[in-house]
Amino acid sequence: MAAVILIAGAALVLVNIFGRPRIKGATSGDRIQSICRLADAKPFGAAGALAEAATREPDVRVRQAALVGLGRYVQPKARSTVEQCTRDTSAPVRAAAATTLGAYRDEAAAARLGEMVREDPAAEARMGAVIGLGRCAASESLVWLVEAAEKDEAPEVQHQAIKELYAKFGAQYFGEPSGVPDWPYEAAASVEYLKSFPGVQEAFRKAGLGLVRRPEYQWKHHDEPD
Repeated sequence: MAAVILIAGAALVLVNIFGRPRIKGATSGDRIQSICRLADAKPFGAAGALAEAATREPDVRVRQAALVGLGRYVQPKARSTVEQCTRDTSAPVRAAAATTLGAYRDEAAAARLGEMVREDPAAEARMGAVIGLGRCAASESLVWLVEAAEKDEAPEVQHQAIKELYAKFGAQYFGEPSGVPDWPYEAAASVEYLKSFPGVQEAFRKAGLGLVRRPEYQWKHHDEPD
């Protein structure tokens, strides 16, 4: 305990001497570079500066960069800012916030990301939510990824959700909408295959949800996992 107090005290002394980290630069490009430097160096107080930029900067690109930078600071005091920014008026900012929120890896993060998958009107933001779910360790993330893969109206979001689901089980998915002549069937068959995974079935049971199987989309050349 004494060591912790000494470290905290030393950090405060350094802040008083050198000042708190600031986002600097006359242009948006300069400020984005400043954000990148702070995110890489991680000086004491940098998370606070990034959080302030994420909510107050007028330029969407700067807010987006600040949220990407906050992905390096997975800590409770930054989380409220990240969650707040999942409701930003800009879709790119919401996408960046969603991706960073996934790094918190818990059920609350999965629930908010799932809400975005269902309700966000922008495909870019839903894409960010899907990537965030891929980073999230909570079992509920599997449920929301299945929903995105099965129901999202944007093929690119479906594709990313399938990729994230495969990655959850240590596999890779190589198909993509632009290279598959009958993408709707390919996506549905991929999802149906993933539903056969015990981990996916357990996630639905844990969430208290029924897992609807669609035999008409089962790939005959795939065996279901043990």
